[in-house]
Amino acid sequence: MVKYLEEEKYMKTQKVKKNTTVVEYGSMAEFYQYICDTPFNDSFRWASHQSVDGSYSYAQTKTFDEAVDLMKNGWQDMSQKLTQKLKIEEKRTEPIMKAKTTYGVAGYQAIVPLYLNGVPTNMASKKMVPVKQKVITLNKSICYGCYTSTDEIVRESIKAFQIVKKLEAQGYRCNLNVLLGSSEGSDGQYVVKVRVKNSTEKLNLSKLAFPLVHPSMLRRLFLRWIEVFPGVDKSFVGGYGHPMNVYDIKEVAPLDKGEYILPAKITKDINQINTIEDLGEI
Repeated sequence: MVKYLEEEKYMKTQKVKKNTTVVEYGSMAEFYQYICDTPFNDSFRWASHQSVDGSYSYAQTKTFDEAVDLMKNGWQDMSQKLTQKLKIEEKRTEPIMKAKTTYGVAGYQAIVPLYLNGVPTNMASKKMVPVKQKVITLNKSICYGCYTSTDEIVRESIKAFQIVKKLEAQGYRCNLNVLLGSSEGSDGQYVVKVRVKNSTEKLNLSKLAFPLVHPSMLRRLFLRWIEVFPGVDKSFVGGYGHPMNVYDIKEVAPLDKGEYILPAKITKDINQINTIEDLGEI
């Protein structure tokens, strides 16, 4: 079982502009708790709710409750497919080590100046110490329109796993967020980030398969967020806003240092993405 509800949680909300709101959830647990505990907003109170009424072909789940069950217990079929595709070994990742010169009373080489000055720790030796790894934050956009097929959502989202795996193999520690950007222009723009992996965690496919790959993360859970978040304009009813591209998101919600967006559609060959420098070209 995916133990989201045992995680520590936090939430940050900020009004970037008069019509733009950025909301960050520290875990899937908090995001889920919020969309379940918050009543429908004034715009959606008496409207149709796609989070419930959406078809199986649209969301790849029959009901909202089925989507929640996959979120809580994991999407096992996709987890197994991802494990085979990415060839991830289910073992603890060993830290990257480097050699460091140390000084003591014993070693492989005498440091003559120290010896002549009577310093007892005049012998040099080498020991292996962990390399301090750089922490970066990746935001995987799932800003897909209603016209995007579920197969395409799955295909594009799998690429995010491949990128995270490559970067962590390079020695980076990755925070991973799922990101939604939805806009109705002057009527409102919303950027929502949900943390699904902390930099201290390894790549857990059982935990990440649903929020990162399953169409219901967008088409049931994120749509429910739009239905309940206070102040959402009536223009969002029916279409739930227009998907925001990477450039629009960066403009209204500037990224912090060490933070990157993986676009909804990654056009660059995954085999050519190996470092953080390559992320600026996708």
